[in-house]
Amino acid sequence: MAFRISRRCIGALCTQAGPSLTLAGPSRVGHWHPTSAARCYAASATKQKQKAKKTANPSVNAALKAASSPKATKKSTKPADTPNVTASAAQTPATSVKELRNTASGGMSYKIAEKKEQALTEEEQMAQVEQIMAMSTLFPTADVWGQRVETLDVMIPYSTRLSDRTAYPSWRAMFDQFVQNRYNSAKNATSMLMLAQANAIPGVDLSETTRTQRWLTQWPWRLFTTTSVLRGSWMEPLRKLALQSYCQLNVALARQDDKMIRELSASTYQDHIMRLKKKQHPHYTYLWRIHKEITPTRVLSIRATEGYLATEDPKFGNRMMVHALVRIDSEQSLEIYDRQGNPVHARPANAAELNFGSHPAERRRVTEYLVFEKRMWYDGPWVIREQLWEAPGRDAAI
Repeated sequence: MAFRISRRCIGALCTQAGPSLTLAGPSRVGHWHPTSAARCYAASATKQKQKAKKTANPSVNAALKAASSPKATKKSTKPADTPNVTASAAQTPATSVKELRNTASGGMSYKIAEKKEQALTEEEQMAQVEQIMAMSTLFPTADVWGQRVETLDVMIPYSTRLSDRTAYPSWRAMFDQFVQNRYNSAKNATSMLMLAQANAIPGVDLSETTRTQRWLTQWPWRLFTTTSVLRGSWMEPLRKLALQSYCQLNVALARQDDKMIRELSASTYQDHIMRLKKKQHPHYTYLWRIHKEITPTRVLSIRATEGYLATEDPKFGNRMMVHALVRIDSEQSLEIYDRQGNPVHARPANAAELNFGSHPAERRRVTEYLVFEKRMWYDGPWVIREQLWEAPGRDAAI
């Protein structure tokens, strides 16, 4: 062993600590393999262990107690030319105890090279692609969107008018919001184009449009009308379907209809609705009413992507997956009655002037920003999957 290791390496490897000898890692031993180092050191380590077993136990136990104590401090000295093989000041007591045990047992500590993950070869990548294709063939009804996935990047656009300057901490923040609004408009137009090309806009048939209408007269300006509430706009059917699903879900919540709640909600919003249902009194009767829209229901942000990943076209609808952020601003009321039919809710001051119900409840304005989801290859309703809230002190750009 002496002719394979220089004197400088021996000084770096071995440090005398009491009656035992601790050896550093074999990475410092030239080109010698770790297994060879272990075999050469085994005999000497065993002898040192037998000698140290009788004499080192009392001192080692005392050192272990000192290392485990939080108030114990110990200063170590070493020659200037000796490499740093002792524990650093930032080590935890558990690490120091482990090193002391290794010292007392005459063992050695060395690092084992970690096995790095190798990049997949082209053949392995092709094999994975073939497996995915086989899964789509063997299980054509499997839907990756059936599990919980993240909502697409819909957002609430905020007003950046000069009159709203006080809502922003600086001009820079106001300019950044202006840029985000432009990004949202561009993404809205891109999603509308994808839906139009797939003829997937709800309630709008674009199968017979001509090239002139597609590139000159209709599509170029209709793609930028996502937030429009005018009659005849491309988003008018979607706004009506979203409001219909919203009303049906609130009625199902009032009736405590679990089946309808699960059909009209998904993801985090379904959890929210189920928590509200659990808070309801089991022996009370709830009547939810929507009286009017204070401002028209409006689509603020829409995102679309191809969600149907099978090789064959779906038997129903198309491949598009749509998330739409819809603002619903309405006037609502909730009536609550006990078993005897007595009203539990608070009645408004002008109850006699109202012409709905025998015991009308107070009307309240409710403004909500809800993310509606539709998998176009299913013949089902638009479901609510998430709710967003306005930033404090800011108004949505509508």
